Amino acid sequence: MSIFTTEKPRRFERVSRFNNERKEYLESRKRMIMRQEGLLPMEDMKAEELLRGKFVEGTTHLKRRKEKDEESGPGAKNKRLVKMLVWLIVLVVLLHWLVKSVYF
Repeated sequence: MSIFTTEKPRRFERVSRFNNERKEYLESRKRMIMRQEGLLPMEDMKAEELLRGKFVEGTTHLKRRKEKDEESGPGAKNKRLVKMLVWLIVLVVLLHWLVKSVYF
């Protein structure tokens, strides 16, 4: 060890512990389409692909929840926001009317 040289820091090795769900979904979707077209044999299916969604199909409360989520769709958040803004405006107008009637 010398006075004029500094020690190099240890290398940081990032080990990915999370999987890319979008990539896995796209790959499984691609395999499923290839199987439907007859390009891949059915024996090639993973157990996960065979079981995906079967539990939801077997329970009524999860079916209802899934249907509700599909009905709400991407515009549901906007609808909630508009509804909240309308209620806020009604509340402000009502508050203004009350304050005005009390002091005048």
